[in-house]
Amino acid sequence: MSQVTNNIARYIRDKGIQISKISEVTNLEYARLYDSLGNSGRGRDLRDDEMIRVCTFLEKNPMDFAELPDVRGNKR
Repeated sequence: MSQVTNNIARYIRDKGIQISKISEVTNLEYARLYDSLGNSGRGRDLRDDEMIRVCTFLEKNPMDFAELPDVRGNKR
């Protein structure tokens, strides 16, 4: 699973946000969200459109969940 999907899933878990609420508000299928965000054994990455809608729901910039190297090659 991608690091970005993992980071979003961890954020949702840490904040105690219910996947069912995300599904309801974003109109994304619960089963798909659960397989990406709640079921680590499934290992389904969020699709780009799903990620944007989830991040909009969370009021977060998708880049907040990326681990980008800085100019020296170190992860931020």
